Amino acid sequence: MGKVEDHFGLVVSRPQNSTYTQPLLSQATFPLLSLFSFYLFTSFFSVCPLRSSLSFGQLKMGDEGGSLHVSNDSNGLDHDNGDQSRILDIYPLSSYYFSSKEALPIKDESVADRLQRMKSNYAAYGLRTCVEAVILVELFKHPHILLLQVRNCMFKLPGGRLRPGESEIDGLKRKLSRKLCVNPDADGIPWEVGECLGVWWRHDFDTLLCRDLPSKVKNPKECTKLFIVRLPDCRKFVAPKNLKLLAIPLCQINKNQETYGPVISGVPEMLSKFTINIIED
Repeated sequence: MGKVEDHFGLVVSRPQNSTYTQPLLSQATFPLLSLFSFYLFTSFFSVCPLRSSLSFGQLKMGDEGGSLHVSNDSNGLDHDNGDQSRILDIYPLSSYYFSSKEALPIKDESVADRLQRMKSNYAAYGLRTCVEAVILVELFKHPHILLLQVRNCMFKLPGGRLRPGESEIDGLKRKLSRKLCVNPDADGIPWEVGECLGVWWRHDFDTLLCRDLPSKVKNPKECTKLFIVRLPDCRKFVAPKNLKLLAIPLCQINKNQETYGPVISGVPEMLSKFTINIIED
């Protein structure tokens, strides 16, 4: 790990032997980042080598033949060719403003508490349906995913459980506004929820989420759906004080189930059908 600097509480990790001599993120751009951390791991340059000065080329992300295409040549991509949904425009992290708000209550103090709450909710409402957002930004010319960290140990995608009768899109927008905005109306900038990337299932209360739902599992306990959420070129993120909002390189989470769990570590493979287009300042 390279040198770690703290600007107004913002922890920035530099890669070893970096020749970058200026602060990686401007203090003026982020005046209130007292509780957010952005990490860049030294493995970034070994796992994701540059293919050229403008592109990372094709990064193999899974066993299904998919590959992640990254470009920062916005003129070279045709957004009007009928396949616009397969192009993800992402903007620099410096385009966004970050702050904090009052802490949200933590529902589960332990794994046992969470297990008991899941059982109670299942008895009352049946299958638990959760929706989570995949939100990408650009940092160091590489796609990063926004994650929430709880108590410095658990990583989560922004989102949560749907209310009874609530639609997936409305529920995800509500959860994003609650966890990443000041007001329920998303601070006047609507969330753009895109297509569903994948569905994960919990077969029983004490099992991990997995992609498959075998026919022998008649009563799964939880269904989690991941959706792409496209960001505009500017937005304010206001996260609770007891949660850290992190920007993690995609190559760092890829197949890193031990650290990030099966769902988050599988996101790069789910994104392999997209072309990620980096929009420069």
